Amino acid sequence: MRRLPHTGAAALFHEVPGAARLTESLAYQFRDLGLLRVALTHPTASARHNNQRLEFLGDAVLELVISRALFDQRRGGEGKLTFARQKLVNEETLADIARGIHLGDSLILGAAFRREGGASQPSVLADAMEALIAAVYLDGGLEAAQALVLRLWAPHIAQADAALDSKGALQAWYQARGLGEPRYEDLKAEGPPHQRVFTVGVYLGDEQLAKSSGRTKRLAQQQAAGVALRVLRDRGEQP
Repeated sequence: MRRLPHTGAAALFHEVPGAARLTESLAYQFRDLGLLRVALTHPTASARHNNQRLEFLGDAVLELVISRALFDQRRGGEGKLTFARQKLVNEETLADIARGIHLGDSLILGAAFRREGGASQPSVLADAMEALIAAVYLDGGLEAAQALVLRLWAPHIAQADAALDSKGALQAWYQARGLGEPRYEDLKAEGPPHQRVFTVGVYLGDEQLAKSSGRTKRLAQQQAAGVALRVLRDRGEQP
């Protein structure tokens, strides 16, 4: 990733409201504040220097750290660990943690997008949280990123329920029958950016088993999976 020129603390904290409070919440001091600035920059503010590439890397770092934490702290087979991890790295959990550190207050957004409520969108918060993890990883290494994730995620890891949710149960039903993975398809998105409603369908081959709507794609998928399980039960199948 091409880095921005080094940004001084005084300049960054002056230009980005909430940046000082954010670094306190992270309990991490960046050596290269340019990385932090990129992590906070949404594509609506800069087409070139934004957090999309960092988001890609942060997703991988987060999965690794959470996987190791679950491996060390929990018993159970691969399936249960996988479903527990899914609950800890999904958009809703990421957005919840981002709200807890007031990440939205520090995001650098396009003016119109900010007026439309972009700073509070779960997907925007989740992406920025992943980008922030990547920035810490690049700045301080895996140990620093691991310490950050384990501290911020500690309550969620302690409460993680490894029981199958609807998506997990539907996936298990498919895999038990050699059908691979359920196919989810985005059908439509409606409403203003800060109140988006997504409709998703879930398919068995070419057949649409169910569809449902939610404020995030993941929530819509979860609800569609629940409806699909009821459809299968009504047919006499046992999910």
